[in-house]
Amino acid sequence: MPTTDPTPDERAPLHVEVVRDGVPTPLDADEIRVTLPNGIVVHLSPGQDPAGSVVAEIPFAGPDADEFSHFLVRPGAANLLFLNAERHARRTGEGGG
Repeated sequence: MPTTDPTPDERAPLHVEVVRDGVPTPLDADEIRVTLPNGIVVHLSPGQDPAGSVVAEIPFAGPDADEFSHFLVRPGAANLLFLNAERHARRTGEGGG
């Protein structure tokens, strides 16, 4: 299967369709930000793989934040992967850990 190797200047934007009430709206973007129902914001951006990849990142508030978010990937049935974005309270030295 042939693949192209675009230079950074020729890199195509991400293409997404936003669907509301069954009506898709196509959009091209350099980055996609998705806010999940639990308040976690996920940034999706093009990866470095010329064959196509997407980098998913959960920005964090800093090393001293009371909470942190992360992705949890679990195997599922029929060769599926489940991807959850979760928020957890940071453990302190006093409370054990």
